[in-house]
Amino acid sequence: MAPLPRRDFVVLRKWRTDLPKGSCALVSTSVDYEKVQLEGEVRAVLLKSQYLIEPLSVGRSRLTYICRADLRGRSPDWYNKVFGHLCAVEVARLRDSFRVPQQHGLETKL
Repeated sequence: MAPLPRRDFVVLRKWRTDLPKGSCALVSTSVDYEKVQLEGEVRAVLLKSQYLIEPLSVGRSRLTYICRADLRGRSPDWYNKVFGHLCAVEVARLRDSFRVPQQHGLETKL
């Protein structure tokens, strides 16, 4: 598979935490903002991206991800081989953003 030009996005993101049953959502879409310079070789368009996180039990959640993007020239072969891996990396970053730092030392009751 030949390398393709780098893509960049100009994206507006919004967290929704007021959903029923303790759920939250991260919703993203591309915006036109002419003051942003093109960093890649192609400006791709994120039509809609949604992460829905639903709590199941202590320490467990269900993640639903929906994405509709125009990457301006990616082939079906690329999607089959690469896109799933990129989604997994993004989900891992999202998961790590929720981690609470471990407290070292003795626990005290004040």
